[in-house]
Amino acid sequence: MSPLHIRPIARRRFVQGLAIGGAVAGFAPALLARSAPVSPAELSGTEFDLEIAELPVNFTGKRRIATAVNGSVPAPVLRLREGDTVTLRVRNGLKEMSSIHWHGIIVPAEMDGVPGISFAGIAPGETFTYRFEVRQSGTYWYHAHTLAEQTGLYGAIIVEPKQAPAARAPDRDYCIVLSDWSDEPPLQIFLNLKKQSSYYNFAQPTAGDFLKDVGTMGLGKALERRRMWNSSRMNPTDYSDVSAATYTYL
Repeated sequence: MSPLHIRPIARRRFVQGLAIGGAVAGFAPALLARSAPVSPAELSGTEFDLEIAELPVNFTGKRRIATAVNGSVPAPVLRLREGDTVTLRVRNGLKEMSSIHWHGIIVPAEMDGVPGISFAGIAPGETFTYRFEVRQSGTYWYHAHTLAEQTGLYGAIIVEPKQAPAARAPDRDYCIVLSDWSDEPPLQIFLNLKKQSSYYNFAQPTAGDFLKDVGTMGLGKALERRRMWNSSRMNPTDYSDVSAATYTYL
């Protein structure tokens, strides 16, 4: 059996190889670093501690900063029980004022979480304590009222009924949160829409659509329809004003 011959490697080439290998090793995670929406934690009971803070994310191939609750986007699922009195301590770890609104939940006005209407908001570094009796059951959600809901501050609320239903309970339930994301700052989207309500709407009525209307309903009715939309300062595809032109659906 012939002896194994190993070709000597020059020190310079060895060091270059290490450098290249290190660069590739460092670059590969960056390629795979695109964030994916995760299943949020589920919190239950009557006492909750929630912290609002920034979270680096990459949903589209671009690094951005999201607004997370307890390090999660979406925010944790809150499982409550009808009839309980719950206490939710919310700390604002952001550099600007924030808030949480309990959407659809019947609460005292001062616990509603709408800055400028029901309270002053949660100042940076401050903690606000929400406390209210849960008077209903069902599936709801909570979110900010300061544009931070556009950057991730939203989560589900599941309220179990006080009386268990007569039907056999499922082994487990799954809460699905449908949401979207934009790499544009929420305020910029808002300003764009203020300047032009159809800024992101690329499904505008065309001359071809008008000719089709003329062919199906006649010139008079086609013109009447156009006048109606023009006088309302809306267009027939108003529902798509904020579209996939800026949103990525998570």
